[in-house]
Amino acid sequence: MSAPHLTPEQRQAFADALSAGRKIEAIKQLRELSGLGLKEAKEIIDRLEAELRAAHPERFATPAQGRKGCALLLVIFLLVDAVILFFIFRR
Repeated sequence: MSAPHLTPEQRQAFADALSAGRKIEAIKQLRELSGLGLKEAKEIIDRLEAELRAAHPERFATPAQGRKGCALLLVIFLLVDAVILFFIFRR
């Protein structure tokens, strides 16, 4: 099945979802809009994402960028827990 014709507003909505990391949401919206199957909708969204990444790479954060902050918070949390446990069980 060929790709459905998207209005500029629909294409922008998909672009916004993709750049925000909500790919599954974009696929669901395309399926509801077009009646396409999962595989076809995913292929279209994958192509759109590739086009958008090539045209505007700055809009897409790499997965590692978002995880660095979480990893740091986890390490700090574990260190604080270790210190608390040390003082609790020291007695």
